[in-house]
Amino acid sequence: VTASGEVLRASAEENPELYWGVRGGGGNFGVVTSFDFALHPMQREVIGGNIIFPLEQTKQVLRFYSEYAATAPEELYLSCGVQAAPEGTGAGFIICYSGPPNRWDAIARTLRSVGTPIFDQVSGIDYVALQKSGDITESRALGLYTKTGFIPSLPPALIDAIVDGFEAHPERATMMGFQHSGGAIARVAGDATAFPHRQIIATMLLNSQWDAAVNSGPHIDWLRQYWRSLEPHTRGFYTNDAIEESQQQIDDNYAANLPRLVALKNRFDPTNLFRLNANIVPTV
Repeated sequence: VTASGEVLRASAEENPELYWGVRGGGGNFGVVTSFDFALHPMQREVIGGNIIFPLEQTKQVLRFYSEYAATAPEELYLSCGVQAAPEGTGAGFIICYSGPPNRWDAIARTLRSVGTPIFDQVSGIDYVALQKSGDITESRALGLYTKTGFIPSLPPALIDAIVDGFEAHPERATMMGFQHSGGAIARVAGDATAFPHRQIIATMLLNSQWDAAVNSGPHIDWLRQYWRSLEPHTRGFYTNDAIEESQQQIDDNYAANLPRLVALKNRFDPTNLFRLNANIVPTV
């Protein structure tokens, strides 16, 4: 539904320019009321779970990930992170492997060779159950603050900044991690959709949460300060995570696709009705 109230269908054959724009354009052109998804065939059962190492081994975990993530088998989704929380503290991997089962043992040996695990729970699991395993069932009782950015690599300077600035706190749970990219994502051209960030290895994610009854100010201040030491290593951010970014940062994030997106905005939302987002400012 567009700003003028028109109901349109967008696909490769029907309104193809709008179809291009809504895939990465940040909700700037209308309200999407339904989707048709192309699904990928797969086995229902995958191999998934967590391997966690002591917090003191964080640097070696991150160094391993910096070398392995870009060359890992495409059937292996491998998140990496460090966490300090009441439910557990350490550094390690979140795993989802959907390849041939007979290849898993060799991959597992490689992952476990990083250090001495303090938690190792990886097994066959239903894919949907694995997908839901990290859900927060009741978020209203939590204060939550998140910053994200894309990284094209994980260099030693970024690893040092992560380790040097990371702090545990008795009032909050803090997670600093990476959501694996690459693979099929990188095989799509940067101008094939409105999303231009195809050559990243991961999304870097900094997340803190605390009881909603405590003063959130010190926790947010710490997270912002910590993020300032990490952000110079990022190259763009996930559009839906835009919170405090300036208009210049948002424009830069659309990269070379911005002029085409502005033309689309001028056509479908010239009054900028849809502006509570990573806004594309019309020029008409």
